[in-house]
Amino acid sequence: MGQVIKTYLGMFFLLVTGMVGIGVVTAGIQSANARNYHADVISEIECSNFNASVVAACRQQAQKEGYKLRVKTMVYDAWGHTKRAEVILDYNYAIPILDLVTSHQVRGFAK
Repeated sequence: MGQVIKTYLGMFFLLVTGMVGIGVVTAGIQSANARNYHADVISEIECSNFNASVVAACRQQAQKEGYKLRVKTMVYDAWGHTKRAEVILDYNYAIPILDLVTSHQVRGFAK
């Protein structure tokens, strides 16, 4: 009888360990997706030459994707054109099996 209890207890801990591992891998994939999305937004802003409508469209798309995007213009040239902007993307890092949700940021500059 003791052997049966040990076997089921071992299987239970193996299942819990597997579920936590899957949660950690999923959170890592979500984090990588957020970094890739951030790089795409920076590229799009740079290619549009800091066009305000493109920045607004990026913010709306980020909101649809579940992110919060902030774009702060920083450097202007002699004619008042934007030359650099800080792009900040907020996303949630979540491991559902542990009920763990933390907010993370990816920061970068569009030049």
